[in-house]
Amino acid sequence: MTERRIAITGLGLVTPLGLGRQTFWDGILERRTAVRPTEGFEHEYPTTHYAQIPPLNFDDHLDARQTAMWSRASKLAVLTGNEAVADAGASDLAGPRTGVILGTGYGCALEFEDLYDTYFHKGWKRIKPITVPRLMSNAPASHLGIRFGARGVNFTVATACSSGAIAAGLAAQQIRAGTLDACITGGVDLVINASTGAAWNNLRVLSRRNDATASRPFSGDRDGLVFGEGCAIVILEEWSRAEARGARIYAELAGVGATNDATNIVGPDTEGEVMAVREALADAGLTPDDVDYVSAHGTSTEANDKNETAVIKQVFGARAATLPVSSIKGHIGHTMGAAGAIELASTALAIHHQTLPPTLHYTPGDDGCDLDYVADGPRDAHIGTAITNSFGFGGQNSVLVLRRCSK
Repeated sequence: MTERRIAITGLGLVTPLGLGRQTFWDGILERRTAVRPTEGFEHEYPTTHYAQIPPLNFDDHLDARQTAMWSRASKLAVLTGNEAVADAGASDLAGPRTGVILGTGYGCALEFEDLYDTYFHKGWKRIKPITVPRLMSNAPASHLGIRFGARGVNFTVATACSSGAIAAGLAAQQIRAGTLDACITGGVDLVINASTGAAWNNLRVLSRRNDATASRPFSGDRDGLVFGEGCAIVILEEWSRAEARGARIYAELAGVGATNDATNIVGPDTEGEVMAVREALADAGLTPDDVDYVSAHGTSTEANDKNETAVIKQVFGARAATLPVSSIKGHIGHTMGAAGAIELASTALAIHHQTLPPTLHYTPGDDGCDLDYVADGPRDAHIGTAITNSFGFGGQNSVLVLRRCSK
């Protein structure tokens, strides 16, 4: 499946750093963190700091008459999709040769919380009929298809933290197979609410540092992940189509690897993740020696960071010691089902600008985390090929290989 190459031609981003692709990238280069005290609901949980999207009035960007029945996730996806499509300069996405494949972890969790609150406190007759289309986890993908007239395959992927990356990999495979010529893909997740926060606090994997430096990937003093929220939409096109219309190409999506650990629903497994990296490189026709940068999953949890470091060492051998690795979760927290898509976009921007994102708040001290984590700020570098890792609860792994634009 190497005949049809995949071009990344458009990026849209709404993250805790703010609205838009440039705001995101500026925040990365300026080493800003979006972790701050919770807003929007009161709680008494041990964890008080999250990475939330700044206040956003969707009516300033979308037609309120059309979006009245939409969930916040659907609004976020379409708003982000508008930027991605405009960035790609793609005016011919309508029709059966364009698909939509979107990842999410929690879908429309905010609307479910509202539903149950109404049901238990006011009764079933007070539940509005529009609740049904607002609740559907596939609604954001459906609204993207409607917005751009994309009549090809349209579906939603839910593989926890790897959802956005799995979605992009499936989109690339659809284009390679000739089923599609273009795909609107990525991930969206909004998980910061009272009920979800309660569950995750009891799981005891959230940081309790409760300051702006709480998300500390690979750091010796890390104490857990920080919830984030956001959306990334990526436009993928068949290479010759993109070239024919003179599109700017950020990078080539050259390889896809997807595996399942098949061992533990919440515990990472080195073997399954190693398989995903090797599968992605083989799919791209590359070897570990070809890789210049690793965009890490890097969640800031004890288990993930050590495990991912071990995976990198196993795949890259002696080169692992000098191979740049970074995680952007110190900037924006763990955006769950959107994380893989946001990190795909970040990696494409890194290749496009030949700049490595930093790993915020890293301090050495864990013998199991001893790689080059780009801890000294953004770094100019030659990035010909990069991989981006996404390892989700359920053991569902995705690794994508990106290559610098070449004829």
